[in-house]
Amino acid sequence: MVNLAQEIGVIQDRAARSLSYYCTEDIVGIDDGIVEQLLQVSTKNDYCDARICLHSGPDDSFHEAIILQYRKHYYRPHIHPNKGESCHIIRGQLCFFVFNDDGTVADKRVVGESDSVMYRAGVDRWHTVIPVTDFVVYHESKPGPYLRNRDSVFPHWAPDSLDPKESRRYMDHLLALAEDGK
Repeated sequence: MVNLAQEIGVIQDRAARSLSYYCTEDIVGIDDGIVEQLLQVSTKNDYCDARICLHSGPDDSFHEAIILQYRKHYYRPHIHPNKGESCHIIRGQLCFFVFNDDGTVADKRVVGESDSVMYRAGVDRWHTVIPVTDFVVYHESKPGPYLRNRDSVFPHWAPDSLDPKESRRYMDHLLALAEDGK
């Protein structure tokens, strides 16, 4: 039986868009067993994205999370106003894209299980991630607080998730750029 609350002391954030937990302790250790439990919880919830926030709540000034995402899902490019973001891969691979204001790719990097295991997008940079493996688990760090409807701004040049075929075409286009080294 999966019980993250017993293992590391978490409470579920039922208001979150994805399956999310906040730590209730200020000293937290994450090991392979916790990552496996996160995968199990996700699997039991129809392979949904999931996260363990290592901070205690959305108002904290520094946010860290262990995030599980799946290749089949679309993660629309966005910026976090006045914030940068770093990710360090724990398991799997993802392609981290940074964009110019017009939507052209400024940089891209496959990270995880290779020479590159960490990546950072600076303040006010459009970015997205696309898992290269079936799923990826990574440690994300960025400034808080979380400003729910104002924390992420989405560009006009990237499809939203309302049209799954258009979103898939866009993701495939980006992954082709990554594979071609363009």
